Amino acid sequence: MKMKQEIVKEMPNGVDTIFDPENNLDKVLQKQNPRLALDITPTTKHDPCHDLFRIYTFRLLKELSKKFEILLIYRDLQASVDIPMEKSKKLIEESISLMRGANVPFTVYYESEILQKHLVKLPEKFFRHLYGNILNQKHNHTNRHIMMSSASLAVLFPLLDVLNVDVLLCMEEEKDNVKILRDIFKKSDYFPVIFYRSLHDLENKKHSPADNIRSFPRVDWSEKKIYDSLISNKTNFETFADWYKKLNLEKEKSFDFNKEKISFNTLFDLVKSKKITEKRGLELVAKNLHQFMAQEAKFLDIASKELKLDIEEENSTKLLSCLNTPSRIKILKILNKGDFTAYEIAKKINISLPTTLFHLSKLQEAGIISRDNKKYNLKSNRFVLYV
Repeated sequence: MKMKQEIVKEMPNGVDTIFDPENNLDKVLQKQNPRLALDITPTTKHDPCHDLFRIYTFRLLKELSKKFEILLIYRDLQASVDIPMEKSKKLIEESISLMRGANVPFTVYYESEILQKHLVKLPEKFFRHLYGNILNQKHNHTNRHIMMSSASLAVLFPLLDVLNVDVLLCMEEEKDNVKILRDIFKKSDYFPVIFYRSLHDLENKKHSPADNIRSFPRVDWSEKKIYDSLISNKTNFETFADWYKKLNLEKEKSFDFNKEKISFNTLFDLVKSKKITEKRGLELVAKNLHQFMAQEAKFLDIASKELKLDIEEENSTKLLSCLNTPSRIKILKILNKGDFTAYEIAKKINISLPTTLFHLSKLQEAGIISRDNKKYNLKSNRFVLYV
């Protein structure tokens, strides 16, 4: 049997720590298709454009997919605690579209569907496991939001058991919740191996589900904007070291310095030893990040919305005629980045409000956009035309 240290060394850089109290990981890795799950709760709380974190996650999952079958579990029931189910579905569709754009092989499961499909034939142990866990007095949902509590994780674990999941990929902030569950569970209960991940943001903070904003460089930022954000957020080189290591870029010779190519590790040493100024180091990092984001993350910009059009459908004429006006294409590009009022849209495309409202009404009639609380939004993900 392999030593624990040897097994940990085999894991990608993006996995920070592993929780495996029963030493099951070696057995898991010997399976032909061990299963790794990532649970995602759709939420409107975070800034949706935390692109570097997304790239990190996609790269990590791609690396893990060499060893594991990847399952994405969307917690649509949990999301409905805070947001309407329709909004939850829209957020889920966008997330799936992005994952497909990242070329990560995965299977999608919904919390609601798992329960519906398995409810009749679920063994009694599922309900004993579920209710025994969520009713335990040791849970911390009395002093934190239920979606971020150990009770929420206790609902997830029986679902993972039904799906025969071997490993759960968690944010590092779940450590307290996992510890509570570990104390509650009996030794005979199902308990997956936990892989923890994290990524420092621009403010040098570790990413947390409790953050209102996740501050990461965006795909559409210029080199100057990236540099300015590094200055304004006082992003330090330890944070860059975290990024470059997690993205497996720290040894790549991609920085232009003194007519030669150097790696981030070399740049880091030069800055720390004060052989070059931190300002010069920040300029080099901003330039390199801009090039990396432009190359690696094109799909993030183009995959965020999808609308499948079949020209043989009855409403095809309405749909296609709706898209033949430059102003409406501009509106779609604007709504692709967020939800806006008619007045905000009119201002952005420099057209009168009555004319903008006319264009918006045509887009609504075609079923491409909808209106919610005075703001307009795209109804679905990415445009795909089937001929």
